[in-house]
Amino acid sequence: MSSNIKVTRICQFCGQEFEARTTVTKFCSHLCSQRAYKAAIRDQKVEKSNKEVSAIKSAAHEHLKVKEFLTVREAATILNSSRQTIYTLINSGRIKASNIKLKKTLIRREEIDRLFVPEPVTVVVPDIQKVVQIEACYHMAEIQEKYHVSEKALYDLIKRNKIPKLKMGKYAYVPKERIDQLLK
Repeated sequence: MSSNIKVTRICQFCGQEFEARTTVTKFCSHLCSQRAYKAAIRDQKVEKSNKEVSAIKSAAHEHLKVKEFLTVREAATILNSSRQTIYTLINSGRIKASNIKLKKTLIRREEIDRLFVPEPVTVVVPDIQKVVQIEACYHMAEIQEKYHVSEKALYDLIKRNKIPKLKMGKYAYVPKERIDQLLK
């Protein structure tokens, strides 16, 4: 039994207006119906493939979470960063690593986890001028000459041992007592 009604509809595939004979017609032609069906099948396949890929990726991450020793590439995967970032963290001392072979660097899993532990709050040293007079301080150049230490090594040493510095103009002064204890 055919219907005598004519309803103006818009095709859900091509978007063109057409006259339908029923109120539930979705497509303007058989061709649009077929193309919509194939597009839906294609979308289902793509979605299924994406789910499989994400499952494989998550399985790889789960595998890395269990490992005690990680390579640089695996550490980069866990941190979602580049290998160069991991090497920078190693060189700066924030991550401890061991070279097993010439091209094999291993990192303990604990080192990666330790990156996210908040560092202890450092107590602010009171103003050094109130505590120490300039006469009781070395100028940076004096320390370099006296102990034959490079500028970079000296600054690293001062930073590592948390020795307070007094800056006056373009010069920096460090207490003689602390430097003598450290470098003798």
